[in-house]
Amino acid sequence: MTTRSMLTTTDSTTASGGRARRPLIVATARCLLAATLVVIAAMAPSAFAAEAGDRIDLKVLVLSANGFEASFQAWTAALKREGVPFDTLIANEAAPITSDTLTASPTHARYQAVILATGGLLECSALGCFSALDAGEWAALNAFQTRFGVRRVVAYTYPTPEFGLNYPFHAGDLAGTPAQLTTGGKAAFAYLAGAVAIDTGAYGYLATPLATEGPAPFETLVAGPADAAGTAAALVGVHNRTDGFEELVITVDGNASQLHSLLLAHGLIGWATGGVHLGYRRNYFTLHIDDVFLGDDRWDVNDNVTYEDDGATNPVVRMNAADVTRALAWQTTTGLKLDMVFNGGGSDEAIAENGSDALTKALLKARKQFRWINHTYSHPNLNASTQAEIVAEITKNLDWAWANKINLDPRELVTGEHSGLSNLAMPAALAQAKISWFAADNSYDPTPFNLGEAVSVPRHPSNVYYNVGTFAEQLDEYNYLYFDHCTNTATTTCLTAPATYAQYVNSEATIMIRHLLTNDARPHYFHQANLAEDGTLYPVADEVLKRYTTWLSVPLFQPTFRESSLILAQQQAWAGNAGAVKGWVVDGKIYVQSATAVEVPVTGAEAGSWYGGDRSGWFKVPGGDAAVVITEAEEAALPNLGKYEQWQLETQKWNAWKHGKGKGHGWGHGSHGKQGWKSSGKGGDTGCSSKSGGKSKSHGESKSGGKSKSQSGKKSGKKGHH
Repeated sequence: MTTRSMLTTTDSTTASGGRARRPLIVATARCLLAATLVVIAAMAPSAFAAEAGDRIDLKVLVLSANGFEASFQAWTAALKREGVPFDTLIANEAAPITSDTLTASPTHARYQAVILATGGLLECSALGCFSALDAGEWAALNAFQTRFGVRRVVAYTYPTPEFGLNYPFHAGDLAGTPAQLTTGGKAAFAYLAGAVAIDTGAYGYLATPLATEGPAPFETLVAGPADAAGTAAALVGVHNRTDGFEELVITVDGNASQLHSLLLAHGLIGWATGGVHLGYRRNYFTLHIDDVFLGDDRWDVNDNVTYEDDGATNPVVRMNAADVTRALAWQTTTGLKLDMVFNGGGSDEAIAENGSDALTKALLKARKQFRWINHTYSHPNLNASTQAEIVAEITKNLDWAWANKINLDPRELVTGEHSGLSNLAMPAALAQAKISWFAADNSYDPTPFNLGEAVSVPRHPSNVYYNVGTFAEQLDEYNYLYFDHCTNTATTTCLTAPATYAQYVNSEATIMIRHLLTNDARPHYFHQANLAEDGTLYPVADEVLKRYTTWLSVPLFQPTFRESSLILAQQQAWAGNAGAVKGWVVDGKIYVQSATAVEVPVTGAEAGSWYGGDRSGWFKVPGGDAAVVITEAEEAALPNLGKYEQWQLETQKWNAWKHGKGKGHGWGHGSHGKQGWKSSGKGGDTGCSSKSGGKSKSHGESKSGGKSKSQSGKKSGKKGHH
């Protein structure tokens, strides 16, 4: 992704290459742009209306008047998430647009789609609203799109006949407005179930298509409430312009994090690009359950503190056999798998104290129905540990797993509290213990980093707290942190009144569902206490899944720890390489050329796997001057998500690991085969304790989506950020 170089213009004349700004029809209409929504829709993706032999580069041009529009930010964020190459052009700063800006030759288009942040690229002031492009620039842009059949998206506009719409019959905050896909919308947004949720703060307009004789110049894709005559408003629709190209028109604003923007973004990209572009996306939801076999100290609702005294003040929260049964039933109902991030020392301690442990028996009996990750043997804080101590904690827990026939990848590790990552002894310890992937807290370290050869896997925290067993304890601590003792910051939004439990669940589910819609393979982590007693995880996770199935029809993927790392690495590598890779279409064939070998994500090729109406995959492009036809390229091995043959071969190499320990038990192969959490029915869619350590837990993201409120839980009772 690149940004065009900008040239500042200081006057509004056409002399010396400057630009005269012209008022649009909408000059006195509201300067719109409240911040919220990017809805795109379209008719079924179509090929470019180019002539035989024309070359259309696989890159999107995003035009903004000033770079500050919410819709501009939403579009650039969406393109980055999916890995779609794009240029941005800030109209009031860049050199004037000419045919050379848009074409390399009469038969070579530099762009496959044009996105306008607002209708007319308006800038508004006390003098009125004026376009940031002059008449000559609009003429060049329109001529380019007509010549090559390049589609346009108007990401947010005031409805007028210029866009195939009547003037609005309503304007204002459209939050909660009923919105539904039409028949055409279902083709454009095949991954959506039908209803589209309009998020809070979404300013927009309700307007109906113009009534005309003959072929309709406007097709509604997302319909809103009807006017007094019973005609549904067009929130998103396709305008067939008289000058020969199509434009998608959106009358609701949206920023990069609003729900309707996230729901509609992929379909918008698909329509704009005719269904063919560089980029790839899936929806992910992996759930890690930390501290399995341990007990967690309990929040004191009277003293507002967590006493870490091994249950001397308040009984610890620890799963029992019935909680295992409930977890298994939940897995069966939802189709999701839980990753048990375990500490074998908790089992040994319980057996030593009681002679037996019903929880251990229940979990081991069901061990093949869960996925397992090493959390160290006794969960110590490793910040000051020696290399030998770190290695001992890692390997002792693996020995415990092998002895109990638990199937796991020995190269994966979650340290207690995500501790030890700044310990200078950690890289050598990880290398000695043969660890390839270790966990980090996404609210502090969202970008994967290396410790020696090992790579971090950022995990999403939440406000489902580690130290609560009941709903009452969960809500009491939440209100303590966000209402009673809270200071508003850039990353924390305090409550203005104590939350009810329903409000708490809504807040957490709202944060979490956004992660599922942003092509983000990072796992979410919780704790064993959240499966115990009242089961504080379940209301939040169930609400997330309820919303997901209400709005989407595609399956969720559950990458393993290792797979999450590989997906993130693949995305990161492409983000760094995309600017140097050239992709284009000629006569229906997709070509890619790169000076160096690279894996390229492609959507719309006759290869890859189906997901939500699209066929997409990653393809190996060898370095060199020659272009590769994607259908003839070797498909890159995905971080498996249902394809585990290579992983099964890899695991055979571990049978002699650690001098033969664990031999015969084998190691697991990632997520649960080709099972998806949900199948859309679309062809090819598949989803594939040393308590003295003082557990200092991070609690999740704030309501504003930044770093979470957290509790150190030290024995002194002091709270702090960890």
